[in-house]
Amino acid sequence: MKKIGLSLGFFLLSVWSLHAARPTIATSNFSYNNLQCNAVNLNWTNGNGNARVIFARKGSAPDITPSDGQPYQANPTFGLSTPYGSSNDVFVVYNAGGTNFVNVTGLQPGQVYYFHIYEHDNDQGGNFQYLVNSPPTELVVTTYTINLSFTFQVLDSCQMTNRFVFTNTSTSTIPGLKYEFNYGSDGTSANAVDTHHFAGNGGYKDILIVPKTSLTGCPTFSRQTVKVFPKRVAFIDMNSFKDTQCLDDNYFEISATGLLMPFPIGVTYHWEFGDGDESDFAKMKKRYKISGVFNITVELGTTSNNKLTNCKDTLVFPVVVLPSPVGNISINDTIQCLKHNKFLFDNPDNTLNFYKWYFGDTDSSSQQSAQHVYKNTGTYKVMHVAYANTGCKGRDTVDVKVLPDLNSDYSGLDTAYCQNNNVVKLSPVSPGGYYYGYTVSNDSFIPNTPGKFLVYHVIKDAYCADTTFYPVNIYRTPAPKIGNDTAICSIFSFGINANTAGTQYNWSTGQTTPGITVYGTGQYWVEVKDGNCPARDTINVLFATVPKVDIGGDTMLCKGGGLWLNAAYPKATYLWNTGSTDSVVYAFQPGKYKVTVTNPCGEASDSIYLFYQDEYCDLFMANAFSPGNDLVNDVFMPRGRNITVTLFQIYNRWGELIFETDKDGVGWDGKYKGEYVQEGLYLWKLNYTTPSGPYIKKSNAAGQILLIR
Repeated sequence: MKKIGLSLGFFLLSVWSLHAARPTIATSNFSYNNLQCNAVNLNWTNGNGNARVIFARKGSAPDITPSDGQPYQANPTFGLSTPYGSSNDVFVVYNAGGTNFVNVTGLQPGQVYYFHIYEHDNDQGGNFQYLVNSPPTELVVTTYTINLSFTFQVLDSCQMTNRFVFTNTSTSTIPGLKYEFNYGSDGTSANAVDTHHFAGNGGYKDILIVPKTSLTGCPTFSRQTVKVFPKRVAFIDMNSFKDTQCLDDNYFEISATGLLMPFPIGVTYHWEFGDGDESDFAKMKKRYKISGVFNITVELGTTSNNKLTNCKDTLVFPVVVLPSPVGNISINDTIQCLKHNKFLFDNPDNTLNFYKWYFGDTDSSSQQSAQHVYKNTGTYKVMHVAYANTGCKGRDTVDVKVLPDLNSDYSGLDTAYCQNNNVVKLSPVSPGGYYYGYTVSNDSFIPNTPGKFLVYHVIKDAYCADTTFYPVNIYRTPAPKIGNDTAICSIFSFGINANTAGTQYNWSTGQTTPGITVYGTGQYWVEVKDGNCPARDTINVLFATVPKVDIGGDTMLCKGGGLWLNAAYPKATYLWNTGSTDSVVYAFQPGKYKVTVTNPCGEASDSIYLFYQDEYCDLFMANAFSPGNDLVNDVFMPRGRNITVTLFQIYNRWGELIFETDKDGVGWDGKYKGEYVQEGLYLWKLNYTTPSGPYIKKSNAAGQILLIR
């Protein structure tokens, strides 16, 4: 048997016999060992052929079987032989005789490969005869795979204190594969989670994760880089920095720098100025509003990928702001009214060596404490300039106002009133004010509350309110109540009391006590004073007994005669059976006359009968006449036998006397005050005398006369 090598070493040798025959025993014990990520060793037991061919395909079984007489060129590197199959993805990785193994390379990690092996014979003429067994002898191999990876967490990235946590996240299909972290000069670690501190200077640090078993075709490491930042040292050049300044024109400006880094990083700045203000600029620019010593703090930080690291340095230095010479000036009041205005200006700093006040009205003062009175209203800008021993100068301005005066005066209020409900109208000089101290509504004052008061009138203003007040005394007006009119029956005295407080009592009796006792009928009054306010009350007192009445006995009168019946009694009322309520009635008709007399103490009655004879006894009086100058019955006068008239009177129906004469032979002509009176009944009364033997008899008569026209 002779072996012939193919050119360029791409093909395995083919072995043939002089007389080819089809094998009858198939290959067996098809297996693999030494599996890698890109290679595998295939092993088998030969059949009775003089050679074998192996087809390989990725992902599924080869879709080709060998054909007699067909030589198949082979290459142990998968993918380098002539492709076969429907998709040209089947490759021959072995075609030779004698050996029972082959190392297949060119595989891909983590992939499934299918291998089919066939026995065959061949001769010198190239005749190939294959043992095609069904199913074919098959071997399925999955290559190893390794995915190397890890994560890290930065706990501290600063040079001196750095701490990183590395976590192995690698995966593999290789059973029992172990890994380790490789920190270069900082050593290794086989921990799956490893906390590591880098010694030495800061900078970039390469970290590898490697498998502890090396396989062909598999990755041997995974690399990541971390940064360890050296500490930044803050530095300020104080040579040109003025750390002491005056308040009025202070302005501090300075820059902070730090040590250079071994790689490009960012720098942050944070200033704290000691008064609550802060800044994040590289250069400090600061003006202070108050004096004092302030500690300025600057913190330099480091950033990476726009994230702040923990690598910082802090520097603290003081600055001094000297107080302003005018920082504590005071003014008693910046707004005053023209009337009595007096502004007091003061700078309490006794360490100063120069003071100057400019009052804004061409006047000024060099006193430490100055006062000024403005002559006109307006707004004035006051400027104060002062120098300090420290060399600081100060100037400050303030506006003061002088406002017009207001006038809250008013008129119309007296100093004293008696208590009453009368309205007193007040007249303020300026409108828009209000009153207090006593109720005044719409400028109306009503003195109805006793007491002493101050009545204020206020013109309200935010700065120049003005108040005027006047005193007023409202005296209580007494209210004496000495009672209703009273009748006193069967007793001889009666007490009367004013029943009110006062300072002076004056009775109608001349007494000056709060109460008196009276003993007789009459009208009594009292006048009570409280201060200058008097008040009076009156009472009628009747001392009485049960009425007594006597209108006479029964009487016989001559025709035409009449009789006055008198029932008068003090403070009494009367009721006659004729309906009259007079105390006296004139009876000229026969019959019974009865009167009932009533007073607060009781009542009494009396009656009388009058009888008339048919003829006049000695007097004739007409019962009608008709005056009118017709000379017929024109005059009404008494007529009789031997009568002498001493008084003749005519009354109208209201009891008014309209005619009177004391002469005999004179009558009434029907006139009153020169004019004829109206028709109607009139009363007459007559007093006359008649001779009665040696005496003169006095008689009287009364009656009615009808005047006719």
